[in-house]
Amino acid sequence: MLTLLTIKKYCKKTWAWLKHNWKVPFIIVYTLILWLIFRRKNDAYEVLKIRSESYDAQIAAINKSHENELQKRDIILEKYGETIKRIEEEYKKKNEKLDSDKKKAVKEIVEKHYNDPDALARLIGEKFGFNYSETE
Repeated sequence: MLTLLTIKKYCKKTWAWLKHNWKVPFIIVYTLILWLIFRRKNDAYEVLKIRSESYDAQIAAINKSHENELQKRDIILEKYGETIKRIEEEYKKKNEKLDSDKKKAVKEIVEKHYNDPDALARLIGEKFGFNYSETE
């Protein structure tokens, strides 16, 4: 009977310790489960390598897309600046000033038709009363 009481006492002490320090056995069991699942080190390494390569490819694609957007924006701004400059020069000839509403209209036209210079020149000519003629 003495051994049964001793076992009962140790079980109660163990239970009290587990309730207070439950994280330690949990981490040990979790580590053992992970070790059993991933004991083939090469497979886990291959998965990590593939994920890393995929991440690098995604970052490269995002960076390239960003650079393309910046180049398009720069082209639009350059064409906008050139167009505004030409229109202001033409208006100086007529002693008129180009107001902000007309600048906004020009900016919208340039943003929509920056890839098509002929349409751009024709639309600006129609909007502001210039004569459009090809010079090539």
